[in-house]
Amino acid sequence: MQKAFLQFLKGIIVFTLILFTLEFISSSQINEKWVSSSWPFVVIFFLAFTIVMHYQLLKSTEGNPKKFVFTFLLMTTVKILLYLAVILIYSMFNRPDAMAFILAFFLNYFFFTIFELSAVMKLMKKLSTK
Repeated sequence: MQKAFLQFLKGIIVFTLILFTLEFISSSQINEKWVSSSWPFVVIFFLAFTIVMHYQLLKSTEGNPKKFVFTFLLMTTVKILLYLAVILIYSMFNRPDAMAFILAFFLNYFFFTIFELSAVMKLMKKLSTK
């Protein structure tokens, strides 16, 4: 598990640095109306939550690989509810920045989900060969 987690950690850090750089460059090129001042925190939020989620998934596969599916579904549900709560709370307290924040949040959700799903698919492939 530790080797798989360290490999995931390296990959997600490189991925996040590339994404952060692209978002930084694009934030200076796009109209200010569409750029949230909190976009760096959104990237850090997704990085942290994705690391925690993947660690829990790896931990769930240690004893019983069948537990993986239940853990994955449970964590996905929690993740979606948490993300929705973050969007709603931020939008309620920062109405002028709400649209730009939702856009930044959605883009990061999209990119981190692609990365996460590719990592989970590799994990599932590894589990099925055991």
